Amino acid sequence: MTCKLQFLSLTVVAVVLLGSGCAPQLDRIETSVQANRDEIARLQAENKLLLQEVQALASLLRLERETGDQSAALKVAKLTQVSGRLDQLMQKLDDNAEYMRNLSARVDLLVTRSGIPTLGEYRPPARGGDGAVELPEEGRTILEAADLDRSSGNTGLARLGYEEFLEKYGRTEAADDALYRLGDMDLADGEHAAALERFDDLLARFPGSEWVPAALFKSRECLLGLGREDEAAARARLLIENHPGSTEAAMLQADPESR
Repeated sequence: MTCKLQFLSLTVVAVVLLGSGCAPQLDRIETSVQANRDEIARLQAENKLLLQEVQALASLLRLERETGDQSAALKVAKLTQVSGRLDQLMQKLDDNAEYMRNLSARVDLLVTRSGIPTLGEYRPPARGGDGAVELPEEGRTILEAADLDRSSGNTGLARLGYEEFLEKYGRTEAADDALYRLGDMDLADGEHAAALERFDDLLARFPGSEWVPAALFKSRECLLGLGREDEAAARARLLIENHPGSTEAAMLQADPESR
């Protein structure tokens, strides 16, 4: 959650800085932010796998601790090795957190030099501009629980949570979040048609959503997966023309295969 908030804050500043003559510095910062997000995601996935391995080894050791079996000694050695890798991984996560703090400081410096209001003074526009209504507390609880399940790898429970949220609160200001999450999970599972339906629903119902650039980018990927190259090319043009300053547009333009 902290990394997400940091990235959203940096993105807000990025949009403002584009109009203040700081584009070269901004390009480097955006590239660094994206690379750091990818590294954090990779490290978190590796951390999860290591924790599972440690738990499995610990369980085996508890079963064999009184047998005197030589395999137990081997498992102790393996557990020690995995624990060492886990320590290294935690150090990398700490390094990434420090890197994000330094990156935020660089953005703050650019903001100060440009005379732009600081992040603490900035007030983002209110959501719900597409006719959505305010989200009640129950809906917020359902959505947060689904987000937690998704981040913990419980995608089945997360899907149920997002579906429940859309059924009960599909016209609220956060419905675009649930639609995007479901589409993202469908795409990760290779369900291109289902993912495309989610992204298209988001684009049709919430044209002012912060997820629009990402939905355009990923719906293009869905269309390519379905063999609909012409529609994918049209989706790419729409992204670049309507959201030229977005990270997704930059990623698309940097990909030679998309040209």
